[in-house]
Amino acid sequence: MSEAQQKTGDIEDVLKTLDRVQSEYRKQAPGQAAAYDRLRQESREPDVQNDPGFRTRVAYAVQDVERLLGPTLEKEHPLRAEMTERAAHYPGLNEPVVAAMMRETHRLQQPEVNAIRTLASELVEGHQDPDHPDIAHTIESLRATVFPEPGHQPAPGQNHAAGSAHDEKGQADKTRGMASPGGGAPQGPEQSASSQPGQTHTMDPQKDFREKQTGPAKDAPESRSTMDDNGTKEKAAANTRETNAATREQEEVKVIRGGGFARLAEAIASRIDSQPASPASSWMEKAVDFSTRLHNARDEKSLEATERLGKQAVEALRDLRERPASSIMAAISDAGKGDPDGVAGVLSEMKAGGRYADLHSQFVTEKQNNQAFAAQLENVTSRLEAYGKGRDAAEATGQRMGMPGSVTQRFTQLDAEIGRTAAEVPGKKEGASALEDVSEKVREMMHKAVTAVTDFMTRMNPGPTASPAP
Repeated sequence: MSEAQQKTGDIEDVLKTLDRVQSEYRKQAPGQAAAYDRLRQESREPDVQNDPGFRTRVAYAVQDVERLLGPTLEKEHPLRAEMTERAAHYPGLNEPVVAAMMRETHRLQQPEVNAIRTLASELVEGHQDPDHPDIAHTIESLRATVFPEPGHQPAPGQNHAAGSAHDEKGQADKTRGMASPGGGAPQGPEQSASSQPGQTHTMDPQKDFREKQTGPAKDAPESRSTMDDNGTKEKAAANTRETNAATREQEEVKVIRGGGFARLAEAIASRIDSQPASPASSWMEKAVDFSTRLHNARDEKSLEATERLGKQAVEALRDLRERPASSIMAAISDAGKGDPDGVAGVLSEMKAGGRYADLHSQFVTEKQNNQAFAAQLENVTSRLEAYGKGRDAAEATGQRMGMPGSVTQRFTQLDAEIGRTAAEVPGKKEGASALEDVSEKVREMMHKAVTAVTDFMTRMNPGPTASPAP
């Protein structure tokens, strides 16, 4: 069976394909390879490989590797279409121009791709406003690079000095500036202003530049002598001044933008020209950080939901004990006062053949004939079941977040309250309390919480009356 036929739809298979080219990738793009290492480490976390954000970052990695090394993931791979689609999008991005640029990343160089993804992450996270002048300027700068207009000429200082119309041999370039009827170079503002009837306009851009800076050369012998002696130096100095002026002009365009977002605009706009071919993938670091915060936000919401379930379970248990719809609960409580093991001992013997078989019969009769009491019991059962599942998931969340102790401490009071109260309420099975209705794992956590709270209360209030706070 060929390797292509052995491919599976598991994202791990895509990562293994990328693993095989990492040695070469690391030689040519060490920064991006380091970012991939962090992505690979994240892939080992539970359930992360099904997360859409993680799969999108894998797609980015596939695109980046193939941009540098050529086709890596086979066209026939089951996940090829998904990787191609995800690589052309940024999750949550609604800005249409940046979204359009994301769809072009497959044909761009890595610096441009990094700049686009970084900008996308800033917009999605809400750190930047696309309508702010600085950010709008940055978006437009990137757009002009990704979608250059037909006939676009490079900015002054990028290739040749502005106004130069000569080829390498110093002859007029006949392929440029054919707008005028005579076929010559079209006049610019400076040419029109300096040209007078009966004069021939200079074709020397350096002389044009000097005249604009110092005015026309004088005919005095001293002037001619000075120009003859220092001609070479003057030309070199003028060339340097012209280049520096063009550079300053470009810099001033960025600086003049100012404002609270100027640094971001300047940084991203300058990456196109200044980034090395294999930069550290700051966009991936931002994406990983963003994904981590999204995971944490979801985890926090999940923990908050579990807390609400716990409080609902406490209310249901209290309602059954303090406002029971049947006198059987008071009878069970009274029996517990005379039992060495308290109410827990009574409940364990509330079964056919047990010491409290008569209470068991009364309890069953009440459930069958008293709808209000049956509803209270059903409410307790459903609330405990919901909290048990949420509590089990919260424990797994704590492990994934690397803070299991903090999560356990967060739920200690709820676990103790539910564990202590549920142990004194009849469960679904005869001879068992409602505490037995939750899983063994959750039940063990509740037992530990009851012990921890009891020990704490004993230390705080030494004496026989110490008990867990309700």
